[in-house]
This record gives sequence, C-alpha cells and structure tokens, in this order.
Amino acid sequence: MDGTLLKGLTILEMIVAESEPVGVTELAQRLELPKSNVHRSVATLREAGYLDFDTDSRRYYPSLKLSQMGRRVGTRFPFRLAVLPALQHLVAETGESAHFTLLDGANVVFVANALPPKDVASVIPDNLALPWNDSALGLALVSALAEEERLRLLGSDTTLTEKVERAAQNGYALIQRHEARRIFELAAPVRSKWNTVVGAIGITGPAMRFKDKHLTAYIAQVQAAAMRAFDSESSGLSENGKRG
Repeated sequence: MDGTLLKGLTILEMIVAESEPVGVTELAQRLELPKSNVHRSVATLREAGYLDFDTDSRRYYPSLKLSQMGRRVGTRFPFRLAVLPALQHLVAETGESAHFTLLDGANVVFVANALPPKDVASVIPDNLALPWNDSALGLALVSALAEEERLRLLGSDTTLTEKVERAAQNGYALIQRHEARRIFELAAPVRSKWNTVVGAIGITGPAMRFKDKHLTAYIAQVQAAAMRAFDSESSGLSENGKRG
C-alpha cells in the first residue's frame, strides 16, 4: 500500500468532512503527524486542484473540482448494484418494499428499489423523481444535511422546518399515510464513514398494513440498513468496487 497516497487521501477526507476551512496545525494534531508532512500533502492536493486555500485565515477547504467530481459520481456510479443487497435484506426483515434515494436539486430520485413477494405492495419505479418534501425519504435525507444546504431547501416554510427538525432529532422520518399515494413511508439518512450524507434508505407499504406495534422494529431495521447500505461485506462489493 502506498503510504504517502493513503496519508493524502486521509487528509482530504478529513477536510471534506469539516464544515469550515481547516489549518495545517489542527490537521497535524488530529492525525498525530509532523506539520511538515501535512503541509506537503495539502500543498500537493492544492496543486492538483482538490483543495483551495484561504489566504486570510491560512486554512484549506474542498475545491469546486471535488464538488464536480461528486456530481459525476452521483449520476454514474452504479448505486443500484451497490445498495441492492441491503434493500433485499430490509425487504426480508420487514416484508415491505425498500428504496434508496439520492438528492438531485430539490428532488429525491429513487435509484434503487426492491419489492416483497406479496400481491399487494408499494411499487415505486426506478429513477422516479419526487420533490424532497413529498416523501419520508426526502425528509430523512434533508434532515441530515449541513445546515446551510438544509436551510436553503427549507426556505421560510415553518411546517416543513418542524418536520425536518423532528426527523433530525429522531434519526428517521415517518409518514403514516401519504394522502396521494395511500402508503406509509419510513426512512433514515445514509452517511459515509466520514459522516457526509450519501442518500436515504427506507420502506414503504400500503397504509392499511401499517401497525403501530411494528413501528419500533421497523425503525431499528431501517436505521440498521442505512448504516450497512454501502458496507463492503454486506453489499457484496470488494474494496475495488467489484463483486467478490
């Protein structure tokens, strides 16, 4: 393993995870590395276009290049293949349909779905886009975003703000009966290992089948699925992103 490359990627991940620019001294202390080593790494990352530098505070932050790369990954990476095992496991546990969504502007896109072997089930097609505030998966996803992005999506709608704040406090979002779709929806945000929001995972089913007595188990199952959604062992993906 290339130690220099790994160190640089670790530093990059740490900077990406921060909500504000970070300096070399802080990075060196947290990583327990000499400042000279960290400085060389961030200088290389800046030269390669992955970091920008605030000359006033002398701190580093992610560049627009990283943002553009993230958007390309979001549209091209085979998320359905990666997350489908977690969805199938969730279907087996709950007996309801399972879904994974990504945020696209002000919409959530259902990029992966798994159905239970039942005659009556909630069916949501792949690549369906819905306003983020029209589903529990959207509410869960937005509840976990950084404050600036969350506030941008919420605007001045106090009702939505209350729903999102409740989802953030609970760690999940619940719609017991969606009036238009006549289904119940339960979802939790999916985070990366450095705590950035990847998407949301959840279950849906006919509203007539929702029972309060099942809710505690459903919440635990959905939250567990969100935690293991892109785990290499549970997803069947090896470290290089291919099937093992």
